[in-house]
Amino acid sequence: MTRAESRFLGEHWLNVLESLDDGLIVINDQHSLEFMNEGAAQLTGLSTAQSIGMPAARVFGGNPWLLDLLQATRASGVRNVRGDAALYGRHGHTRPVRAAATLLVSDDGAVVGALLTLHDLSYQRELESRSRDADRLGQLEILLAGLAHEIKNPLSGMRGAAQLLSANQADGHRSRECTQIILDEIDRLNSLMAQLLDLTGPPRLERLGVNIHEIIDRVLAIEGAGRGGRLRFVRAFDPSLPDVHGDAGRLTQVLLNLVRNAVEVSPPGGTITLTTRMETSYYVAGANGREQFLSLDVSDQGPGIPPDDLSRIFSPFFTTKDGGTGLGLAISQRIITEHGGVLRVQTEPGAGSIFTVTLPVDRGNHHV
Repeated sequence: MTRAESRFLGEHWLNVLESLDDGLIVINDQHSLEFMNEGAAQLTGLSTAQSIGMPAARVFGGNPWLLDLLQATRASGVRNVRGDAALYGRHGHTRPVRAAATLLVSDDGAVVGALLTLHDLSYQRELESRSRDADRLGQLEILLAGLAHEIKNPLSGMRGAAQLLSANQADGHRSRECTQIILDEIDRLNSLMAQLLDLTGPPRLERLGVNIHEIIDRVLAIEGAGRGGRLRFVRAFDPSLPDVHGDAGRLTQVLLNLVRNAVEVSPPGGTITLTTRMETSYYVAGANGREQFLSLDVSDQGPGIPPDDLSRIFSPFFTTKDGGTGLGLAISQRIITEHGGVLRVQTEPGAGSIFTVTLPVDRGNHHV
């Protein structure tokens, strides 16, 4: 830094800090507010004159997660301990912010306080909301186009059968055949409507502690029956894993779909492997800690998913199966999302696919 720069900053550093849009708060080594710029005052709704000199615990009493950030950086010495959460201001006003806490260290290495910065995320959240709305609109257009196509086919069959019956040109056998066509197509439409309700209706989860291994065993018993040894199912389980917090029936629906898909693409004599493991994600959001997840892999030895199809496999009505509706994976993804989890896929053409379900564990029932 040149002498001129040093002189300028020495004279105007307070103006520089006050000019920042982001909130800037300085806490001294006695845990009291030493400085708060205008950006911080606007974000928090606090008075600068009244806040300076007050204990941080009192100033941020309505936002304890900010105190957690400050405590985390003091305890760990880690710079820029961050968290995203709602900032509660005066009169019940809230605003999404990203906060970062950093230690202030003197030239001799002594900790003299902490710096808290606040970045307003309101505009970013608005853009994200608009993007999600656009994505939902795009998905709705695909859904409606697919629905029109799927309904058109059985309606055409029913219309043709009804015309034959109304013309009185069919004998008894032909009449029964036409009637059965109508009934079959009506059943197919009912099934399609039920799947659409699963995809678009409100969540219907009955959350309890669920042993995922019991669900897997049940699914494999269903799918293994009648296979005659054509495929081999391998279980790679960690029996010490905790329960997941979810709906056993809906999770069974997801696993049945994933295993059936794996069965359909696997060659004779192929192996389908189901693997469970624990994953831990560290985070700072409102409080410091960690979140634990249980992950389940369903691996097949099929041909893999072509790159052109990979981005569309979770889209409604996209299918590569003859007679398939293309709703199975879309419904499965929605169910897992409703559980607070993630459904993702890894694939390589010619080397099979791995579908991974990741679910939050039931904190009240840990076996580990």
